[in-house]
Amino acid sequence: MSADRILPSPLPRPMTGDSDMLLEVRTWRLESLWVLRLLGELDAFTAPRVRVTLDEVADAHRELRLIVDLTQLTFMASTGVGLLLEVRDWVGERGGHLIVILTPDSRPRRLFDLTRMADHFEVVESLREAVYALRQIERAPEGNETDEMP
Repeated sequence: MSADRILPSPLPRPMTGDSDMLLEVRTWRLESLWVLRLLGELDAFTAPRVRVTLDEVADAHRELRLIVDLTQLTFMASTGVGLLLEVRDWVGERGGHLIVILTPDSRPRRLFDLTRMADHFEVVESLREAVYALRQIERAPEGNETDEMP
């Protein structure tokens, strides 16, 4: 009998061994706004790719206005929620603003609702709503934000 201890792997590894196969990260800019769209699975294995992308975007902008679009996620683990909390705090500390897009019947939305994370983020259902909300914040005098949408 071997005396070697069996230790768990530090990160779960999918059978493919390639995080690019599980998650696609797209970013683009709409004038002063940045959009980050995640497609696929967000978990402990794929979260580092998202963090690297966010670091690149955030390093270039002090008061980041960020939209995170989760409408194309098929799976989201608690690691993804933790990452979004970090992003929310980081953006807030620098005077920016974060909006998360979740569709009502999606798996990530169920996770947000079950964990009450929806109470800690500004959540909208479409990119149009997110852009409108951030444009209103940009136009409003400091401390005088509006919630109305035409």
